[in-house]
Amino acid sequence: MQAVATAEAKPSAAPSNGSDLKQVFRNAQKAFDLIQKYRTPPEPKTYAVWYAYVNATDKRVVDRVDSAIAQNGTLTPYDISAIFRELLTEETGASARHTIGLAIEKEIDEVMKIIQQGVQNSDDFGACLDKANEELPGAASSGNIASLLSTLMEDNKRMAATTRELNQGLMDSQKQIATLNQELEEVQTQCMRDPLTAIANRRAFDERLEREVRAAAETGEKLCLALADIDHFKAVNDTYGHQVGDAVLQQFAAVVTQNIKGQDMVARYGGEEFAVILPETDLFSAYNLLVKIKYNFKSSETPIEGTLKTIKDVTASFGLVRFEPGMTPRDMIEQADHFLYEAKNAGRDRVKAKGF
Repeated sequence: MQAVATAEAKPSAAPSNGSDLKQVFRNAQKAFDLIQKYRTPPEPKTYAVWYAYVNATDKRVVDRVDSAIAQNGTLTPYDISAIFRELLTEETGASARHTIGLAIEKEIDEVMKIIQQGVQNSDDFGACLDKANEELPGAASSGNIASLLSTLMEDNKRMAATTRELNQGLMDSQKQIATLNQELEEVQTQCMRDPLTAIANRRAFDERLEREVRAAAETGEKLCLALADIDHFKAVNDTYGHQVGDAVLQQFAAVVTQNIKGQDMVARYGGEEFAVILPETDLFSAYNLLVKIKYNFKSSETPIEGTLKTIKDVTASFGLVRFEPGMTPRDMIEQADHFLYEAKNAGRDRVKAKGF
């Protein structure tokens, strides 16, 4: 079946002016029309995918949707979840960070207003004290001391009450800012994690590898990088379904996580491909570690949800590279990918590296 081609469903370029609400409404209507046309679940994720498709600002979304429709005649729930997870969650995270950031700014503004009010009240009370000090000699001689003291007491009570209110406002804002900061940290953490496997995502991997390569270049410390790919993963999806395929990905991530050290990182590089950064690790030690991971993964069993059956003997291939002076992160990735390709060509279920 051909991809979407009708005039009402064809993706339209994003408006040049982001404030063009008419274009936004037109795109929203097209998204709803596509939900109905392809009988996709009317859920927020579905709308987000179709809107991104209609908006056409990300060619990856358009290509993925077109490919899925050409293959299946519609967007399956798996397609929707995969596209949303892989291509739209980062945008969602950025939006959440922006929203929380605005909320923090608002609370800080409130704190500044409270502080300014406190300074103003302090100045006013100081002016009252100065005035009383000036009137005190005359009040003592005229017998008006009681009236002056009464005025001072009233001003003091008013100042104390206002101070309590301001202090309460500061405490409330402090709690709110602490809560917002915690939410911001959680959003930032989520943006650096793969939602399916709960390990680091590609963005986190890129940032970490750049730091480790820079550190290795400066200190001469050992550093290894491995790329791993689950063998015949398409056959797993085709035979058992995408949910079981997801479970296999989760199983592999768990096996690697259980075998690496605290300073190491495992990340989902893309699809069924993973990356493992091994700082302070020589090539021989890294090779032995990957052989152990390979064996443990092959020996593990992945349950098939809703049945008593499990998947056994799923294997993975690994390409391993050691950092050499002058190498860039891109160099390491390309060499690790080269050795991964060799492992696949050599029959899979093996680790390949220079000299191994």
